[in-house]
Amino acid sequence: ISRVVENLEVNTDKGRQLILDGVDFIRSYADKYHHAKEEEILFKCFDENLDIIKTMREDHEKARSHVRSILDGLEKENKNAVIEHLNAYKELLTEHIKREDDILYPWIDRNISITQVGELFSKFNEIDEQLQDTPKKYEEFIQGLEDKFK
Repeated sequence: ISRVVENLEVNTDKGRQLILDGVDFIRSYADKYHHAKEEEILFKCFDENLDIIKTMREDHEKARSHVRSILDGLEKENKNAVIEHLNAYKELLTEHIKREDDILYPWIDRNISITQVGELFSKFNEIDEQLQDTPKKYEEFIQGLEDKFK
């Protein structure tokens, strides 16, 4: 995201397309593929009123709000708004991943049964089969960004 921000163009077709492709990645891969697994499957194994589950859902909603604001800024060719929300998304994502790694997933590991693990595995595999082209498509997109902004 930092490299995209450094090279951001909101008033050229190429620059706008880069942001639109990035938003597509966020919405299709991060949200519909990853977050959907958490929200629709994993979190339902636990009391969804637990603070950690609510915090994770709130992060997902904040991320969606930043994405909407990125698109709004892009539509208005407001470079500062796009930069602000890209950076806010990056910061949120960094903290969210840290919470997942340090709090959520260790807590889940301590509180999930073997039966639930098997059920999750099956349900996650179903989603993977339904969206089987999604990871490959977006891995190629990210690789392209990495190559472009080395």
